[in-house]
Amino acid sequence: MTDTVDAIVIARALGDTTRARIVALLQRRDLCVCELTKVLGQSQANISGHLKLLLSSGIVTSNRRSYWTHYAVAGNLPTDISHFLSAIMLQTTAQYPGDMLALEHLPRDVCALKQQERRNAREGKQKPK
Repeated sequence: MTDTVDAIVIARALGDTTRARIVALLQRRDLCVCELTKVLGQSQANISGHLKLLLSSGIVTSNRRSYWTHYAVAGNLPTDISHFLSAIMLQTTAQYPGDMLALEHLPRDVCALKQQERRNAREGKQKPK
C-alpha cells in the first residue's frame, strides 16, 4: 500500500464525508452496521455501501461475530498512510463532535434491539421501548 496508486485510492475513499466519519468512529472501537446507522442517522444500505468501498481500499477490515460483522480500521497500514489518516480523522472529529458523543451514549445492545424490532415488525407488534 505504499505506492502512489494505493495512496490515491485511500485519499478517494476518505474524500466522502460519510466515509471519513465512519473511519473516525472506527478508530475509537470496532462497530457493526447497526451501531454505525444509529450514530450517523443514515440507512443500513447507505452505510453498507460506504463500508464496501472502505474495505476495498484497505482502510477498514471486517470480522464476523455471531450474526453481525464488525468493522475496524486496518492495523497494518504503512506509516505514511497512517499519518495521513490521522490528520484527516482529527479534522473530521473536530467537524462532527456529535458523532463521538453519540458513540459514547450508544447502548451496547443496539444490534439485539434492532433484531427485536425486526422480529416485532414481522409479528405486527410495536417497537420495544
